[in-house]
Amino acid sequence: MADLKELKRIKKKYGEDFMRLCRDLFPTILEQEGRLEEILYSTFAGNSRTLYEDIVNAGLEADFKNYIYSKIDIEDPDRKIIVGKSPYELLDEAGYDLYECLTEEQVQEFRKYYKPREELCTFDGGRLEKCVVFFAVKKNAEDIKRENFRNPKREDEYGTSVMGIQFNRHGLCTVSIKNRYNHAVNNPDATYGNDLDRIVPGLTQSFADLLKKEYNLDLNNINVEKFNIPNYVVASDGRYYKYNMAINRIYYCPGSIMICFGDVIKPKNLESQIVMDYFVLDMKKKTIKLCDESIGDSFIDSLQDLQDAQITIGKTKKKSKIITIQKPEKKPIIIEVDDDNQIIGYENHELKQVRNNFLYDNRTLVWLNLPNVIQVGDNFLHDNEVLKSLNVPNLEQIGSGFLFQNKGLESFDAPKLKVVGYGFFLKNEVLRSLNVPNLEQVGNSFLYQNKGLGSFDAPKLKVAGNDFLYRNEVLRSLNAPNLEQVGSRCLFQNKRLDSFDATKLKIVGNDFLYRNEVLKSLNLPDLEEKGTGFLWSNLTLSNTNSIDSKNIAILDKNNKVTESEMNLVKRIINRFRDSFKNMFKNSR
Repeated sequence: MADLKELKRIKKKYGEDFMRLCRDLFPTILEQEGRLEEILYSTFAGNSRTLYEDIVNAGLEADFKNYIYSKIDIEDPDRKIIVGKSPYELLDEAGYDLYECLTEEQVQEFRKYYKPREELCTFDGGRLEKCVVFFAVKKNAEDIKRENFRNPKREDEYGTSVMGIQFNRHGLCTVSIKNRYNHAVNNPDATYGNDLDRIVPGLTQSFADLLKKEYNLDLNNINVEKFNIPNYVVASDGRYYKYNMAINRIYYCPGSIMICFGDVIKPKNLESQIVMDYFVLDMKKKTIKLCDESIGDSFIDSLQDLQDAQITIGKTKKKSKIITIQKPEKKPIIIEVDDDNQIIGYENHELKQVRNNFLYDNRTLVWLNLPNVIQVGDNFLHDNEVLKSLNVPNLEQIGSGFLFQNKGLESFDAPKLKVVGYGFFLKNEVLRSLNVPNLEQVGNSFLYQNKGLGSFDAPKLKVAGNDFLYRNEVLRSLNAPNLEQVGSRCLFQNKRLDSFDATKLKIVGNDFLYRNEVLKSLNLPDLEEKGTGFLWSNLTLSNTNSIDSKNIAILDKNNKVTESEMNLVKRIINRFRDSFKNMFKNSR
């Protein structure tokens, strides 16, 4: 067994738990002093403090063990490699058509195979300047439907039915096999681990021959991913890097590292520059910029004039970092980041208006304090699921996609809010308290599928779009006395509301209170226009006196029959029975 010095060095770089795992899994390798340390250092970058947890939590201990041992195993002499065939021939035998793209127009022809929000950034243009671009398309690709794969896996039939195969033109020539799912799966730029031979044996050498002949490029297979760990990418130096997020083929990693088209990029001065999320803060130059300008995130808007500011960094008890930006005679701006340099908290008293896409791709923010903001644009914290504390007491207007993916916020207090756009808290199911007394208008999918809100008080609400409180099954109390118009599927499948009083409501769309099973009282005296499926399959409603008599017929499929209606039905049945008896007597 190697002496303790090697294990101590592994512990220092990757943590004690990882050191213990290595000690248990690789006793034989540890007999060769320095050998395991050499393999690990050349395989895993030191930017992950959670390598042990990432392996164990994914159940990859056995795969990890096999992978490390494969580094010292002799290559299998019995492996059969097909030689002498072109990539076109080999892929044809594997059921693919291979196309090389020589013009931008040819690249765009393959966009049709990708679903919205899953398109490759290759289609943004300019890729041919950096890469040799091929597409391998399964011969039956158009018959393989995205909707049939609800739990995508990188190498499933859909993901591998259309693959972009790209080779760097400049620097180290490595391959990237791009998935049809794109970022709906982990590390989509390394389908089959970037090992062409996993598509068909011999494909690596076949492409290498083609690239040498046509482009004088020497293919280096150093970026092949033999071991797949979620949220890790293999860079062109052959090492695994943990990443926080991937946007436009740039991987943003802990340790202020970025992987851009395989290349490892670090700030020139790590002492003064910090990459947090997808922003770079330069404390010496007192600037904050987007790492990729095409993202267009408005977070940096209020952080441009910092020349007179003092920027300091401190630590909290939780080991997160607090970045304080102190401008003269202003309240400090606070940015809290975790050990991986992901933004987890933000406070700014200066902000009054927020443009579109504010922290759109952030997934870690848990608290936000914007006490003076009045208006926010579209896609505010669109992808964030974990926000738990939000202070916006002066907010009056919200665009579309507000906290679209949030699943953690249980209360929202916006006493001055008047207008909200599409998708307000669309995927939040836990919101239990909503204080919006001045709300006047809401767009489509307001609190779509919320399952926690038991009461909603909106005394000034006038207009609501489609899917208003769609499939909220627990709402018992709704106060909206000034409501005049609602779109389709309003309160669709609500199962708790037993009365609805909207004396000014004039227009309702399709499927109003569809399948409500407990509604007993409905007061809509001014109703003028309704869509199909109005109160469809209501089981209990009997009080219709408040609806104009001409609209009684709109209670389609209402299964509750009043006593007077039942008496009428009995009289009709008796009359028919007597008529039938007389007809039978006359026939005799």
